[in-house]
Amino acid sequence: MKIKIKTATHIGKVRDHNEDSHIALGGDQSPPSIDALLVVADGMGGHAAGEVASQMTVDGIVDILNNQADRFLALEGNEFGVFLSTMLGEVNQVVWQAGQEPDKRGMGTTCTLAVIRSGQLFLAQVGDSRAYLLRKGELHQVTTDHSWVEEAVSQGILTREQARVHPNRNVITRAIGLSGNVEVDISAMDLQKDDLLILCSDGLNSMITDEQIHEILKVNKLSNVCDALIKGANKEGGHDNTTVIASLIKQVDTNGPSGPKGSKTQRIKNKPSRFKRFIGKLFRRN
Repeated sequence: MKIKIKTATHIGKVRDHNEDSHIALGGDQSPPSIDALLVVADGMGGHAAGEVASQMTVDGIVDILNNQADRFLALEGNEFGVFLSTMLGEVNQVVWQAGQEPDKRGMGTTCTLAVIRSGQLFLAQVGDSRAYLLRKGELHQVTTDHSWVEEAVSQGILTREQARVHPNRNVITRAIGLSGNVEVDISAMDLQKDDLLILCSDGLNSMITDEQIHEILKVNKLSNVCDALIKGANKEGGHDNTTVIASLIKQVDTNGPSGPKGSKTQRIKNKPSRFKRFIGKLFRRN
């Protein structure tokens, strides 16, 4: 695999601190048997805790992948997806336990995790940060937001346009660290040469539309695309921290027929689901 990666993060024009954390490792820096590791985590819980939760999540993922490689080296396909879900369950436990401290109660974080491995993209999703894939000029959102408005759109209660301005648009239904258990969405697809993968916190897509994101991607090179996207978000108000990771696939080791529309998202539960009970504990961002 040949992959080029760029990243950028910005505090925005309203917040006084950055609760986003991210990491992008490729080539010799990536964990064993992994071509690239990309993570965006958007913390929540206030000045003293949001950035703690997001950084703990990123650090926990890197630690497990670097130091417990024997757990996944022989795994492929669905089995590797199950491992990623289990791993995030373990990270969730650490963050949740830390959140029992009085000054960190209620802290949590989103997590969008991408692993590129032998020509395949594996995604693990909790919360409303996003992954997009630009392929042959078409932009696809390849993760699903775990948010109140996304649930409302899927049930036909709101349109996409209504969801963007709804008072509950900042309410998420899943996060790392808010409960002892977490439900993780896992998906996988084959990558193709010249695919452009974008991971971002919601500071991007809450400020600019997918159409605007698409236009920025079309007219900017990889070297400045992250900065251009953040500039676009800040131009529209910059109400939140914004983090962007861009990964361009220059060469693929294996060939496969699947694509963003043909990929299947698999929801894997670490323990018997408490999701319906958790709905009563919706978390509103500041």
